[in-house]
Amino acid sequence: MMLKKLAEACAKIANAESLPALEANLTKAMNELGFVSYNISLNRNDPLQFMERPLLTTWTTRDLDIYVNDGWFDRDPLMSHLQRNKAPLFWQPGMWDGTPYQEYSEYVRHQGIAGGATLPLFGSPGKFSAITLLTIDKSLQPSDMAHAISILTNMATARMVAFTEGLPCQYNVHGFKQLSGLQVEIISWIARGKTNHEIALIVGRTERAIAYHVSEILAKISVTSRAQAAAFYAALGLRE
Repeated sequence: MMLKKLAEACAKIANAESLPALEANLTKAMNELGFVSYNISLNRNDPLQFMERPLLTTWTTRDLDIYVNDGWFDRDPLMSHLQRNKAPLFWQPGMWDGTPYQEYSEYVRHQGIAGGATLPLFGSPGKFSAITLLTIDKSLQPSDMAHAISILTNMATARMVAFTEGLPCQYNVHGFKQLSGLQVEIISWIARGKTNHEIALIVGRTERAIAYHVSEILAKISVTSRAQAAAFYAALGLRE
């Protein structure tokens, strides 16, 4: 990415006023670098949470669930790398031919993946923070873009932290995508200050059912109070 384009991308990320805008600007910048997808996680207790609870990702909920449920974590050399050291890793599937990760090599080839990068990010000591990116361009040399990747990612995570300032935990965006349609409607009413009794009347459910869904919402998005849920919803840029 040329310096001018990098500066423009950073400016758009830094000035994003909602999570959708932040994700869109970061995704566009990574696409221009030649990457088709990325996963970013900050301050996770272990590498498995990197795939279970990404902070920002272009993977669908279904893709993440398949990865976890099919047990790819134990066969993924990228996750093994994250556990062993903090050095950047630039890879191609052929690196693992004839190794215990041969199955992963075949898996990514089948998906049309030509290579990628896994870079550590600044985070709390003892926690796992990194970005992993995938490309379908066989001519791409990710190592040539290491600095641009780091700059864009750190800018995005800094903006993300700004959205969550004052909250005791990072927003679980993947968790939000797991909410049912009814639960999205309920959190929207929570953000408008409605009580469970009021929400029950609005959506035509019992107050007990609403209480159950509220507890489910808090668990899925990894917050502990209605106020945090309301702040989460507002940060998504969906609050009216």
